[in-house]
Amino acid sequence: MCEILVVGSEASVPFTRLEPWVLALERYGIAGWGWGSAHLEPDGTVNVRRAVGKLVETPEALEELRQIESRRWLFHLRRPLRLPNVLEDMQPFYSESLDFAYAHNGDFTNAEQFRDQFDGLLEGKVDSEIGFRMTERLMQEGHALEAALDQTLGTLGGTSNIAIMYHGGNVWIYGKAMFNKLWQFQIDELSCASTSMIMADESFFELVYGVLPDEREMVRGARSLLTAVTDESLAARG
Repeated sequence: MCEILVVGSEASVPFTRLEPWVLALERYGIAGWGWGSAHLEPDGTVNVRRAVGKLVETPEALEELRQIESRRWLFHLRRPLRLPNVLEDMQPFYSESLDFAYAHNGDFTNAEQFRDQFDGLLEGKVDSEIGFRMTERLMQEGHALEAALDQTLGTLGGTSNIAIMYHGGNVWIYGKAMFNKLWQFQIDELSCASTSMIMADESFFELVYGVLPDEREMVRGARSLLTAVTDESLAARG
């Protein structure tokens, strides 16, 4: 099971502040097969990075991330259910047509039955990418995000935690996992969402984040975690 972390704030947040959390999720979630990140650039575009291997063992990537500050962060730390483990299967995935980053934790059990519907769009072999493309297609057809996520899960079956970051900084989360529960919480000025490393209680908060947040709630269904940044500079760029 992979792990997901989303963090946002009105002010820019340096990666260095989040680094201990990300590395703890990677370590204790046994998720060191690959990693990916998405962050919001100053002009409102979404920047996605993906790599195979452990982030903690990749000093060049860590140093690059340490130079970045952003008001929106999304991390996906990979622990695959199936092999091989290749770059094309790393997340977040990116929708060029709708300009969003998509991260999934779970298992779409019937995904392979629908793979041929997305010929030419799939780069890898994982079920998560089929779910991503199905949700993208439903949204292109005019379905609202929540309806598209529900229809994707209903069609593909299985279990699903999802985080989506749009151009401009709007972030939605979706929690419908059976074991690795998704939580929304607040730490100081940071609005966060995180999977729980399959722990049956809330002890992962202390282990990863060093605190049991006063404001915390298990996520059931789809909800907006962060609204779009409304700076005039972003509005001018559409």
